[in-house]
Order: sequence, then C-alpha cells, then structure tokens
Amino acid sequence: MAYSHTISKERQRDIMNSFAYMGYQGKFDMNNPEFIMACIEEYPDSHGWPRHKRQVDGEFLQAIFGRLIVEGTARKLIAVFDVKKRSYYGNTSMEAEISLLMANQTLAAQGKLIYDPFVGTGSMLYTAAHFGALVFGSDIDGRQMRGKGRSKFLSHKFFLTGSIPIDMTPGIRKAAAQYGVLSRVLDLCTFDVTQGPLRRGGLFDAIVTDPPYGVRAGAKRLGRKDGQEMRAEPLVLQDGTLSHTHKTYVPPTKPYELSALATDLVELARYLLVPGGRLVFFLPTVTDDYAPVDVPQCEGMRLVANSLQNFGKWGRRLITMEKVTKEEYPAPTFGLEERANGHTPAHKNFRDKYFKGFRKEDDVDINMDDVVTTE
Repeated sequence: MAYSHTISKERQRDIMNSFAYMGYQGKFDMNNPEFIMACIEEYPDSHGWPRHKRQVDGEFLQAIFGRLIVEGTARKLIAVFDVKKRSYYGNTSMEAEISLLMANQTLAAQGKLIYDPFVGTGSMLYTAAHFGALVFGSDIDGRQMRGKGRSKFLSHKFFLTGSIPIDMTPGIRKAAAQYGVLSRVLDLCTFDVTQGPLRRGGLFDAIVTDPPYGVRAGAKRLGRKDGQEMRAEPLVLQDGTLSHTHKTYVPPTKPYELSALATDLVELARYLLVPGGRLVFFLPTVTDDYAPVDVPQCEGMRLVANSLQNFGKWGRRLITMEKVTKEEYPAPTFGLEERANGHTPAHKNFRDKYFKGFRKEDDVDINMDDVVTTE
C-alpha cells in the first residue's frame, strides 16, 4: 500500500515477490489470514493535484514493513453513517467520511456541548453525538430539520415523555434514533443566526458547520431583498389576525453573502465558545485566486488547521480555529458595522463565480441563457 500515491498492480506483485528471501514456510491464506504483513511506501504530497498512477512510482520518501497489530475503529464508521443508508437525508447532506473528520477536528467527546448553526439535515450532529458529545442545532429554515412524514400526527405526550417511536420520529430525530444518539440531541431550533435567541457567550465547547454557499443551497438571513427596512409593527390580515401567527407564515429573507457569513461565523464562535473551544467549518475557495489571507481572522481566535479538498478550479477548505483567550467579547454585529481591511477574499460572490465557470472578466463570456441552474 502507499500514502499519497497508488501503486500499480505490476509493482505490487514485484514488491511481494521481493520478500521471497525471507523463506516463509507457512500456508498463505488471503481470505482468513492469522496475521497480516504490510509494506507501506510514503510519497511526496501532491497538494490536491491529480497525477498519473505511473508518475513518481517507486520514488518514495520512505518504506515501512511490519505486522498488522490492530485496525482502527473509526474507518468502519464510514459505512455506519453512509448517507444512502440513512433514514433521513437531503441533497446537501454531508458525506459520512467528511462528517467524521469534522467531528474529529472538534475533539468531540463525552461531556462536551457542540453546536451547528446551519444544521440542515443534521449530518454533523450524528457523528459528534456518536463520540459522546451533546449536540444542539439551528437553521433559518425549520423544514429541513423537521422533514416530512407523520410528525403532524404525533401526540404532544410523546415529546413530553421522550418515548417517540422510531418509525414516527420526524426529520433529524428519526436519523438520530437510527444511530442511537437521539438522547444526545438537546434541541433543534428555527432562527436566523444573525438574530439568535442566545443571550450570553461561552456556552459551547465546539461549533461545527458547513455553511451553504449558493451552489446547491444558498445562505439566507432575515430582511428584504430590495433593501427596504423591515416593518416595525406586525401585519394585520383582513380577518383581523396577525400574519406571523399563521403556520404557513414565512418571514422575508435576503441572501447572506459568503464572505460576510464567514467573517460573522468566526466572530460568533469567539463569542459563543468557551476558552479552548474549537470552530470547524468548510470555506469554498477559487483555486487560482486563493490566498492565505482569505481565511477570516479575528482577535482571540487562532488558526489550527487549513486542509484543502481540491475539485480543480475550486475547492473547499476545512478550517479549524481555536479560541485562545479568556477575555469576554461582545456579541457580533453581523455586518452592521463596515469592515475595511483592504482585501477582497477570493470566495466573495462565490456563487456567481461558480456558475460562470470561474472565468476572469477579460475571458470569453458564457452565454448564461444556455445555463440551467437549480437550488
């Protein structure tokens, strides 16, 4: 086997035959071996860029040979949390392997409280709860959390007693029950993270999230798209009732630009995390235009890791930050105050760049009449 490389079948056979001098006399059983010998070759990191399987083959940094002692337990969890086997998921659900990596970056463990402010269908909650953490999620659109099904037929007593039959549990709760972590889901709330109900900071041991960036789903916040101010008084309908008291009421929303969201998220984490707490989130970037300064920073938060998942012209970076101060900071203003640091990050207006193929302004224009996009 190899790290950061794929060894060709021919070389694999050559490597195995090269150990003939050791003179093993026992019977080789490839299906049920009593012990496994392994040869591992380490290759230079390709930094996310694909290379031909023959390229640099045999030019390894080091080779390690030894006997397998024990297998890790986490790799089997990839199959356990497979999205296709999940009882509830959506088109934006994070794949199992990545959600496990994100939970690992948060240092999820028993006794910790972890929050996802863009919870969606809950992929990050399940893996964090699996490792023993208590989890809490919120989203501006509660329909993703609730799901569709038999939830409207549930008796209120089920929620009071907590004894909800698995086949009747709606949305995220249904999948959490499937994984045996329903008791660790403290609550799921519907609110705009920029106008949330949390009135004090220092609550969470970690914040883990995959903010929507407009390709399959876009981030939104309360407000009007035309820029007009929201009504100061409730709207009274013709029947005399208030509009917001109806179950079908949907408050007006406007797009939440990605670069502003990322900066707000870091400042929110500084406010809500305990000292030593971690923020883990994905940040999409344009490959050719990315610079390290694009990662939002603020006083009191330290960058721990910046890992790239490369998709060619664009990629997404798994950002891990840690709160390194005990000083109490005020709640973030969420862009109400102008930020001017003289730098425009490459991920600003990411959605528009994505559907234009990341072409520069002086490149040949794409005929957008021929492009069909879906949310």
